[in-house]
Amino acid sequence: MGIDGMTEFAFLELAETESGEVILRRSGAAADAEPLVAVKFSAEARLLLGERTVDIARAMMGAGVQLATHHLANPDALDDEPRILH
Repeated sequence: MGIDGMTEFAFLELAETESGEVILRRSGAAADAEPLVAVKFSAEARLLLGERTVDIARAMMGAGVQLATHHLANPDALDDEPRILH
């Protein structure tokens, strides 16, 4: 998908579901539509984060959208960083 494909992702919104997940979806999507991304915190994490849970999820998703946008705009760019998750 080239940069032109990004227009379909131009209008995104965050929402918190009844189950406590924070989801990223297209604006105007039906409430029962599958989200593009969902973040679910454990009960322990929610206890530790308190009212900041949604803020943390927003930051996580924001970073992901920025990285995805960069990769869509620069599909031939190679990352020299190793892909090891800790």
